[in-house]
Amino acid sequence: MDPLLEQFLQEARENLAFIDQNIEEIGGDDPELLNSVFRAAHTLKGGSGIVGFESVKVITHHAEDLLDMLRGGKLDFKPTMTEALYDAFDEVMNLIEAAEESEDIVDADENIVNNIVTTLSAQMGKELVGELQWELPFTLTEDPSSVINPPLKTLNGVSSVKVNFTNAAINEDFCANKNFYAIIFDVDESCMVYGNDPVYTLSLLGEKVLGVFSCMSDINAKSVLSGTEDEDGLLLKSSLIAYIYASYEDIEDALFNFIDELQLLPLDIQTLLSINVGDAGLAIDSLKELADIAEDLDLAAIAVEVNRSMKLVGSESLQYAQLQRFLDIVGLIKESDTPKLADFFKNLHKGKVLEPSNDLVVENIAVDEAPIELELIAVKEEIVEEVKEETKAVSSDEVADEATKVILNGMMLQQLKAIDFIESDDDLARIESIMESMRKYFPQMPKVFVDKQEIKHFLELELDIVSSSPKTAAPIAEKVLESEKISEPVEVSVVSEKVSQPKVADEAPIVKQKVAKKSEKLETQKAVVGKTVKIDQESIDSLMNVAGELLVAKNSLPYLADGVVTMTHDVIKREIMEKYIFINRLTEQLQDLIMGMRMLPISYVFDRYPKLVRDIAKKLGKKVKLEMVGGETKLDKNMIEMLADPMIHIMRNSLDHGIEMPETRVQKGKESSGSITLRAYAESDRIVIEIIDDGAGINTERVAHKVIEKGLMSIEEIDALSEDERAELVLLPGLSTAEEITEFSGRGVGMDVVKKSIEGFGGTIRIKTKANQGTVITLAIPVSLAVTSLLHIQMNNIHYGIPMDAVSETVKIEKSEIEYLHNEPFIYLRGSVIPLLFIKSMLDDSNIDTKPLSIVVLNIKNNLLAVVVNDFLGQLDVVQKPLVGMMAGHPLFSGTALLGNGQIIMAMDPLGLLGISQKLKDDIQVA
Repeated sequence: MDPLLEQFLQEARENLAFIDQNIEEIGGDDPELLNSVFRAAHTLKGGSGIVGFESVKVITHHAEDLLDMLRGGKLDFKPTMTEALYDAFDEVMNLIEAAEESEDIVDADENIVNNIVTTLSAQMGKELVGELQWELPFTLTEDPSSVINPPLKTLNGVSSVKVNFTNAAINEDFCANKNFYAIIFDVDESCMVYGNDPVYTLSLLGEKVLGVFSCMSDINAKSVLSGTEDEDGLLLKSSLIAYIYASYEDIEDALFNFIDELQLLPLDIQTLLSINVGDAGLAIDSLKELADIAEDLDLAAIAVEVNRSMKLVGSESLQYAQLQRFLDIVGLIKESDTPKLADFFKNLHKGKVLEPSNDLVVENIAVDEAPIELELIAVKEEIVEEVKEETKAVSSDEVADEATKVILNGMMLQQLKAIDFIESDDDLARIESIMESMRKYFPQMPKVFVDKQEIKHFLELELDIVSSSPKTAAPIAEKVLESEKISEPVEVSVVSEKVSQPKVADEAPIVKQKVAKKSEKLETQKAVVGKTVKIDQESIDSLMNVAGELLVAKNSLPYLADGVVTMTHDVIKREIMEKYIFINRLTEQLQDLIMGMRMLPISYVFDRYPKLVRDIAKKLGKKVKLEMVGGETKLDKNMIEMLADPMIHIMRNSLDHGIEMPETRVQKGKESSGSITLRAYAESDRIVIEIIDDGAGINTERVAHKVIEKGLMSIEEIDALSEDERAELVLLPGLSTAEEITEFSGRGVGMDVVKKSIEGFGGTIRIKTKANQGTVITLAIPVSLAVTSLLHIQMNNIHYGIPMDAVSETVKIEKSEIEYLHNEPFIYLRGSVIPLLFIKSMLDDSNIDTKPLSIVVLNIKNNLLAVVVNDFLGQLDVVQKPLVGMMAGHPLFSGTALLGNGQIIMAMDPLGLLGISQKLKDDIQVA
């Protein structure tokens, strides 16, 4: 990815998070908050302009205009403005995420952008009409003399460009072509604090900048010299005027971050010569000899004569300033314009300011809006409504029509490809909906698809694909494209807009994926945390100090090696242990520092949910308020990544199942708006996250009935459960209480996935609910998994590790203490009956027969399991590496680590051990 784009995307996320957290309050009495939101939007707009992210630039430009009018008192705040701004910045976030995934700038859906711009314009009282009036795109300076009168020695000698002697009217053509402009940087002195450096942005224009005039007031000069007000030197104390020869588009692209705060003045030779500096009204007869010089000589000769005449003129006079101005800009004058200088030189001796022959004229031109051509676009996951519109273009009575087959084949091929990228139940539901929309053309389609494999099999049969491998899928794609080439043009509705007769290129398919859509789920999982993490300077300094001490420890080892010859065995051992203790202390410090750098606030997860809640609530027709508490609580970066998806599923469940419709809430005596609270806090070595809603709660009787209906538990087992345990029945696999399939629920894949994910990284999930009062879902997760504490054991001379979190205790017992029930071994331990597991294939038989049994008692999800091992070797802190390749997803082992002697230790998964404990016994003869 381009480094500049990567930096912009990272900063954009931070600005968008700030905007999202504060938009709700912009209608309050805090003007500074409104200013802060405006500055964040302004920075976002400027950055997008620099990297060329046009769609983001357009949206943020209009959003910034609305914020600017609010903070300037030009508009009164209305609640509808909040919704309009949310929609605008939500779309910007969609585009930012799409750019992060593709590692490049993406094109936006023009319809979405146009709708957002229209909505924002309506909030500002602007009407969008079919005929647009061209308006001057920049602010003209109110005081032209501030540009004309400063000395222009910086232009002296510049001859690479030629400037108009007199500018024509300022219109769209004028702005589109290169012209000479003076730009006044009338910006806030704190601009550089927010990363907006005028000098840097000017450097982006390169040689188009012909000169810069800079000056500083006495007060500002004293402030800079004292250094007391601006210790970091980040305040802009100078006034800047830049003289640029470029098109307005070039200027806007480079100075986009400032463009609304700049004043511009288009310049011509006549205007530059109208300088008004020095004593006026004093006639100098010696200058009469220059009266006809423009008619007799060329520019080079005129410059020589002007130089000679200046020696006869006082430096305080207006004429001196006029002659100096001529010499400064002579290189910009076209040779063909020399005769036009006649009036200037004829009136020079009079001591009067040159009056331009015409005033600056700005033309407003009516521009007809050009029709927009839309390309035929196909996205991997189209929402159901779009597919319905697409199928409307095909008559159900003409299934055999060749053009119809092309469209249907394309749709089926698209779904076949999408099946391989299914990551969630949402993906599967969308494909099922699309298949349903095509049912009338395929009477043989099953009424209900059992799973994705059945959908895949049906599509392969209809597309005449023997296998789903790429080798066989490619020919059918070519076949579809080939049929597209020979078919007649078809009028198809795809993205809610009419596309007329798409032209088919010989070397490219009709269908192309181009647009980042709001409803589209990216094939790859979006990263919650960016590729870069900010680290404070203090941590870097501490890390450097530890590195320095490690170097000292390393350099001491050769001295120890040289002295070993004269040392006794005990002395050598003592010296080595001293070095070990020293290095151990340093590595622990290093580990703490690195772990601290990996710790990030949980707000990285929480900040995703305001947009999610708004989107889902809008689709469901519900009103929901979201409150987030404890966003500063820190978690390991990897834990934040793993927590994101389960949290999204819980939030969707709370919105869909928990919060009632507004009218239902009012009937129950509640506020029409529901409430969801996210709360995070540290508790011991764990982070606790609570998701609280004030909705209908979980109908435990209905859940219990569903469990019995599906045969997951018996009536007796249900009756033995407490109310909270009944609520947690929703965590059982394949259970859903939804009556119908929606975009958010009813597919039988639900909270069991959440439970599996949370427990997969050592967490727990608890549910408490009260009818018509709401539900509290509590997650308790470890702070980090980067360093794992293992109980080091040995079995048959192979090293294994069991996570200490799962170890209840270790004991040694005699074989005679083992009891049997139904031929299953168990032990009594302090009144508890604990099943005993012998993994015969992993144990050293001779060790078991001659010694007391070494037993590890594990507590796995409140289930006790005693496991026989050969030896206890101690406790280890290791950096565990996950299993990859053919070992990935192993049912018993979760990862590996290296011991100090280079041997490998296999880390066991307690949940996996419990899950396959019976299978491990099947082929084992019990001792």
